[in-house]
Amino acid sequence: MYLKPLQIGDVTTKNNIILAPMAGITDLPFRSIVEEFGVGLVYTEMASAKAIFYGDEKTNKLLNTNGEKRPIRSANFWK
Repeated sequence: MYLKPLQIGDVTTKNNIILAPMAGITDLPFRSIVEEFGVGLVYTEMASAKAIFYGDEKTNKLLNTNGEKRPIRSANFWK
C-alpha cells in the first residue's frame, strides 16, 4: 500500500487512509481505536441536523470529541 500525506485546505494528514463517517459505528471509542492503528483522518458520527438543532442529548453524546486530536473541523470545512 502506498501511503502519503494528504493536504486538505490548511490541514495535512500523516497519511491518505481515511475512515468514512458511518451512522452507528464511528463514535468516540471506535475513532480512538482506529487512530491507534494510524489512520490519517477520521470522521464523527453521521447525525441528524434536526436533532442537532433541537439539542438532542443522545445526538450530542454521539458527537463527543473530548480528548481527540486536533484540528476538528465542522462540515463547513469543505465549503
